[in-house]
Amino acid sequence: MYKIDDVMKMTGLTKRTIRYYEEIGLITPPQRTKGNTRLYVEENINELKKIIEAKEVLGFSLQELQQFVHLKKRIERRKAGGELTKEGLEDFQERLSVQINELARKIQRMQRFEQELHELMDRTEYLKTTLEE
Repeated sequence: MYKIDDVMKMTGLTKRTIRYYEEIGLITPPQRTKGNTRLYVEENINELKKIIEAKEVLGFSLQELQQFVHLKKRIERRKAGGELTKEGLEDFQERLSVQINELARKIQRMQRFEQELHELMDRTEYLKTTLEE
């Protein structure tokens, strides 16, 4: 088990951010001691690392992450103990489809930007060679 200072060092997040992510439901609330100190486990740290990756690498907003976490928890609850309905699963699939499409759009934008950077690199390389002549 880890205290919040340890989690800060492991993730690079501030205490305030970690607590905020817990408050808005992005991570599972950690266990607490009798003195109300948060005690994080590996699962909490992995959740935080996934959030960091989704924000930094994929460009997800906190709102998008909240929607994803909410959907994931909903399906896991249903899978674990109950009320799976065709309509509920169709709704879940629709929401996942929206997120998949949004991710695809982001990937396309990132690829276009990458292409522009490669073109700029090629131009600078060309200019460099013409200056050397």
